[in-house]
Amino acid sequence: MDFFAQQERARRNTGLMLFLFLLAVAMIVLAVDIVLAIAWGMFIEDTSIAELAGGAGRVPWKIYFGGALVTLGFIAAGSVQRMLQFSQGGAAVAELVGARRVARNSQDPLERRLLNVVEEMAIASGITMPLVFVMDEEKGINAFAAGYSPNEAAVTVTRGTLERLGRDELQGVIGHEFSHILNGDMRLNVRLLAVVAGIMVISTVGRSMMRASSDNTDRDTTFNRDERKSGINGMFFLGLALLLIGWIGVFFGRLIKAAVSREREYLADAASVQFTRNPEGIAGALYTIGRSSGVIANPHAEELSHMYFGNPVRGGLFDTHPPVEDRIRRLMGERGLLFLRSRANKAAAVTEPSSDAIGEVSEIGGLGESGGAASAFAGGQAGAMRMASVPDQARRTSDRSVSTSARDVVESVGKPTHRHMDYARGLLLDMPELVRQAIVTVEGAQAALYALLIASGGEVRGRQAALIAASSGQTLADRALALEEAFRPLGPAFRLPLLDLAVPTLRDLPPASREALLAQMQSLVEADRRVTLFEFVMLTICRRHFGPATRGAPPVKHKAAQSVAAEAALVLSLLAHAGKSGAEDFARSCDALGIRGQSMRGPSDLKFPEVEAALCELNLLAPLAKPAFIKACLAVVMSDDRISTGEAELMRAVCAALDSPLPPILGAEGA
Repeated sequence: MDFFAQQERARRNTGLMLFLFLLAVAMIVLAVDIVLAIAWGMFIEDTSIAELAGGAGRVPWKIYFGGALVTLGFIAAGSVQRMLQFSQGGAAVAELVGARRVARNSQDPLERRLLNVVEEMAIASGITMPLVFVMDEEKGINAFAAGYSPNEAAVTVTRGTLERLGRDELQGVIGHEFSHILNGDMRLNVRLLAVVAGIMVISTVGRSMMRASSDNTDRDTTFNRDERKSGINGMFFLGLALLLIGWIGVFFGRLIKAAVSREREYLADAASVQFTRNPEGIAGALYTIGRSSGVIANPHAEELSHMYFGNPVRGGLFDTHPPVEDRIRRLMGERGLLFLRSRANKAAAVTEPSSDAIGEVSEIGGLGESGGAASAFAGGQAGAMRMASVPDQARRTSDRSVSTSARDVVESVGKPTHRHMDYARGLLLDMPELVRQAIVTVEGAQAALYALLIASGGEVRGRQAALIAASSGQTLADRALALEEAFRPLGPAFRLPLLDLAVPTLRDLPPASREALLAQMQSLVEADRRVTLFEFVMLTICRRHFGPATRGAPPVKHKAAQSVAAEAALVLSLLAHAGKSGAEDFARSCDALGIRGQSMRGPSDLKFPEVEAALCELNLLAPLAKPAFIKACLAVVMSDDRISTGEAELMRAVCAALDSPLPPILGAEGA
């Protein structure tokens, strides 16, 4: 199943989730009205339950209506509160469970290994590096990814995951979470959090009423104790009834989570293997969880149970995860399960990496093992030998082009493979230490972004340096110039990976600083009074990250490209000029997209704000309508069946704007 089909499936699961949510709401409202009717008869009309059942007494309709209205209000308030809380994305979910943000310049060897694995996978996937969090108090082995879009995700792991898994096993777990990031699962999971919070709020109200009635009983010293005690008892029993009704929400919450998440765990496991080419990594992690535990002690473990890598709570009704042994069998078959058992019997359980292992993982792109499964596939010496076979100069030319097809590129969207992982590992290995040290600090990351826009020489370079010095100081200007010189021999292939690694460091900048950063970048671009393709790409991606925050996931507004024909034609025109294609290529792409009659815009009509607005509108296309548009874009830019680095960067910006992560385009030879 391709990326866009996965996105559509996630939308259908949203429909199933909504249906079960409405069913749960209807049953909760009915149960509340029944309790109110009984309470009215017993405490107001002095009628027994048997008499009420027999038709004695009549409950005013206002009681039913008011009860339903108040119940719906509580459910809506619970859901809306969670939606607002998580509108900031994955970081808000990580903060809910008390996770700590891992500093990009962390000196903890285990955290450096984790950051390195996430960096590799982000570059291989073609997305901005997710924020990384650690749950320091959790010794179980678990992890989750959260967020609304691939370029704004957060990955959270437990301390036990860092301490008890080797690099290959950790890579398997992170690969599983990246599958959730790329395939729309995490967006669905965050929405599910809001839904479950709403239908379980009645249970919370009931528990609060019982607690309040107990507190009032303890403080009661009035003379009319009997009358007051009767009211307190009524409040207690009403709270108890609401608590029991709340179990309807608990039941449906677990049912919804199980219905939505179980099958997707199998798919994410398989995607991790495709990504890492190492089934033993993720299977070893699952086996370690099976032998020990993935249980989370955090009070929100049940609420977030559908998001974790393994089941974070003890087994019960409607488990959100398939049994561990079933997941291992699907990955490696029965023989694989026997192999893992035999290996576990021969080796002592590893609780933390040895000193040698720590030495290995502290290196960039560490390929060594640290107490995990000895990989028979990727990683280890095999990974080192494979990367050594890729000539460094192939990555450092001033520009290059590869032979590929539009279909192959579209099929790679959201589906990185081990070839992309090898490519990402090679880029990180070749990255100078000066550059790596810069992009992990706020000042260094700002200097890196400016350096990517600084000219290699001439009058423009001096003018750009003066602009940086005037707004940010001479020290930052000197650092940007030094980084530009360090970037120059790396070549264009490093530009987007550098951007992807630098952006997360600047995520916490206040709004005013973000605006100043974008304004400075705009001034550097305009210093030579023209906009290159890469400058357009950088501004597009950075505006998406540092511009006004967009809350939540974008809705589906357009079922087909015909309803956004003008916007599609504008973007196709830009790509036609970038790929030096003619009007005939543009017309063929429009015909294939079903938007005949559109005229190709001239260069003077391609203003940045208009293109940016067009991409925002195109992002509202239905998932299954996006691949046709992306293929039309590729057909224009690849009229000669080749794509250059600059054209690939432009396609990456277009796909990023469509929330369709495009891995590096390697071509048939994978160079």
